[in-house]
Amino acid sequence: MKKLYMVCACLTAVSAPAEEWAIVGPRAMGMGGAGVAVTQGGLSAYWNPAALAPPREPRVPTFWDVEVPVSASAFATNDALRKLDGISDLVDDLDFGDLDNILDDPAANLSDEQLRDAIKLLSEDLPGLNEAGTGIVTQASAGVLARIWQVGFSALGIAHAGGLTRVDLTNLSLGDEGITGAIGSGSDRSGSLSGAGQAFADQLASDGLATQDQAEEIVFQAEQAGVNVASSRTQSNIRNVLQSTQDNIGGDPDSFFTNNTTGTDLRGILLQEFAVSFAQPLFDVVSVGVNAKLMNGWTYYKPYNLRDIDSAKDLADDLFDEENREESINFGIDAGLLFQPLSWLSAGVVGRNLNNPELEFDGPGDYEVERQFRAGIGIAPFASTGSFFQVTLAADVDLIRNDSEALPGYESQLLGGGVEVGLADVLFLRGGVSKNLAESEEDLMVHAGFGLRLWVLQVDAAANLIPDFTEISTSSDGSDSSDVPERGGFALQLSLNLPLD
Repeated sequence: MKKLYMVCACLTAVSAPAEEWAIVGPRAMGMGGAGVAVTQGGLSAYWNPAALAPPREPRVPTFWDVEVPVSASAFATNDALRKLDGISDLVDDLDFGDLDNILDDPAANLSDEQLRDAIKLLSEDLPGLNEAGTGIVTQASAGVLARIWQVGFSALGIAHAGGLTRVDLTNLSLGDEGITGAIGSGSDRSGSLSGAGQAFADQLASDGLATQDQAEEIVFQAEQAGVNVASSRTQSNIRNVLQSTQDNIGGDPDSFFTNNTTGTDLRGILLQEFAVSFAQPLFDVVSVGVNAKLMNGWTYYKPYNLRDIDSAKDLADDLFDEENREESINFGIDAGLLFQPLSWLSAGVVGRNLNNPELEFDGPGDYEVERQFRAGIGIAPFASTGSFFQVTLAADVDLIRNDSEALPGYESQLLGGGVEVGLADVLFLRGGVSKNLAESEEDLMVHAGFGLRLWVLQVDAAANLIPDFTEISTSSDGSDSSDVPERGGFALQLSLNLPLD
């Protein structure tokens, strides 16, 4: 399924703002995406600037923290991966260039195989994409974040790219010679149809959309292709194809289904945030913090029809072409609060992009980086004991639903949590789970990770995965396939903790 891989490769190449809250750093990713109340060091500037100066853990001016995190993830919504895989396979098999000649030639008809593929494509697969928020999204982040005393400095790139499916339910005609020009006189299939199929064929003939034999031929080939002709939605879609074919007698070849404009609108943003952060403890139990950010955004937009995608390199070149890219600058404000009533208990809340900065967009409208609010809690029962064995429990939740600009129609509200077990402050093992509360059909995601500290250097890694796999073909002839997860991601990080006194 060559073309689908090209779409995915392109999206990964564009990889950027936190529409769904971006999980930056492997410690948070390994703990179910929880970081608001437990993140430490320079990475606090992203998760909660108040944590730059925890009220119960003062830092001296000569102590530096530096983190270099890298992460990426990808996911398909509403079973988009399977749907796009099936459509792209059919488009490959049908050979639209050859079909154009057949549909425009009064003496030529579609073969049985071509008719089966066309009916399946037009009555089941294309309409299956016509659901809000259906598509593919990738995220990525990378940066350098540092803290000294109560001040943070960071340069962080966050990327989102989306492939939003676009469905054309207008250009459905099987040629300009009517149904006879496409399939001929048909055949008596009355002995080969299911009961529901025979009833549907009789209705089509009764409505004048085809002769009895033609109607039975169409329904027979649909059933041979695995189409559920008992479904009222499928029946309506087949009627639309026959009506469009009838309406286009002597009409325009542009209305042929081979010119159907169903495809993917690729859109995204690479947002570079340059921030100065400051935190201030108050009354020994609470800290407040703020980020002031210069935001340099590159936004991308390019619509594609599935049949027009020739190579991943062409897609990437088009998206990075200045004609498809807008660059603009704006400013952003983040603020956070960290509450530590006890040495082993912390709670936090953070708001990002409180001023709703807008960036120029090559597509329709502007690209708005919407404000986000998130809360978290952390429990470290052995925090003050100096024990060889340390445990941290943490959980985060988005306080509001986040709308996606990269994939319009998709919403997220993440709830997640996990545990970190530390051994001698050297080895850290992490695990957790998370769930998107805004999309009930999304499965639970599992998280795992580890960290290793060697003197002033620490290495961390994590991954997350929804254990729901879709089989897609990986070769143009469909002979090879792979099981691809609905969603997956990874994160890596190098950290330095430098006492410079």
